[in-house]
Amino acid sequence: MQSIFLLPKRISLTVLLLCFFTSIAVGDSTSVNRRIYDLERSVKQIDTNQLNYKIEKDLLKETYSNNYEQLSMIITIVLGIIGVLGYLGIRDINSIKKEYEKELNTLKNIKGQFDLKSQEIDTNKQKLDEELRAIIKENEEQSRKIKIIEIKDKIRSHIRENTNIPTALEYVNAALEMSKDDVELLNEKGLILCRMNQFKDALSVYKKALTINPDFSRSIFNTVECLYFINEIDEAKKIIKQQDDLFKNRDNGKVLELFNLIELYFKGNKDELIKIAKEYVTIDNLKVTQKKLRNWSLFEAKYFALHQPDSDLKLILQNIFWYWDGQINGELLLSKLGIEFPK
Repeated sequence: MQSIFLLPKRISLTVLLLCFFTSIAVGDSTSVNRRIYDLERSVKQIDTNQLNYKIEKDLLKETYSNNYEQLSMIITIVLGIIGVLGYLGIRDINSIKKEYEKELNTLKNIKGQFDLKSQEIDTNKQKLDEELRAIIKENEEQSRKIKIIEIKDKIRSHIRENTNIPTALEYVNAALEMSKDDVELLNEKGLILCRMNQFKDALSVYKKALTINPDFSRSIFNTVECLYFINEIDEAKKIIKQQDDLFKNRDNGKVLELFNLIELYFKGNKDELIKIAKEYVTIDNLKVTQKKLRNWSLFEAKYFALHQPDSDLKLILQNIFWYWDGQINGELLLSKLGIEFPK
């Protein structure tokens, strides 16, 4: 910046020197002296101007310096204010951040508690749903059992009274749709089929019941009896051999005597049947009627005999069954079979 201010001075000296040398070259001595005088005067004027310039420059410099200091001070103050405001702002932001983090942690804790409560509620709801389903299922099962029991009562009533056998079959089929593996229902169905002269179908039902529960004695007895009805006697005897004690203890083994009568019928052994019938009757029980079997129903055996072709063997077998069932006494049995009375 100082070199800029010295530039006019150098230019002025150069111009004066040029004028000086020019005057020397063209003027005389008087002119020279005069010009020297003028030159000196000009130099003084230049010095004076230079001094004024220096003063002005110093004033300008001082003014600039003052202005610079004021500007620096203003900038410093402004920056200070900005710094203070920034500090206060940052402080407020940090406070807000801390409060936000605190609130956020509180919300996280609340959310965690809410999640735990929600899981607990879901668990309880699931447990209640399972319990409710179990109750509904149990109620349905109980209702189904009650309905089956009611149907069983109707079936047994028809079987016991021997009325509306086809209706009883409809009842038992409806009950089996609700409980297809109920061995009692299967045995009731077998009895109904026997009374409808459908012995092979009855045997199939009995065998199914026996497959479901091989130890159910009723299924065993009914299966063996039905095998005798369809003349599958060898197969029946195999089961009897496997369950020897069961059959020997049933009415003191008299059930086996019943099966023997059926076997004699199929063999056509009329004489043996007459002989057995004669042995039943003595002079003491000639007019007595009583059931020979206490724990065995002869309904199916009588239906079996009823559906056989008419013959002397059928007549003998039927009368023996009637005598066993207490429907006729010994006197009537012998009369029907043409057997001489005991003396």
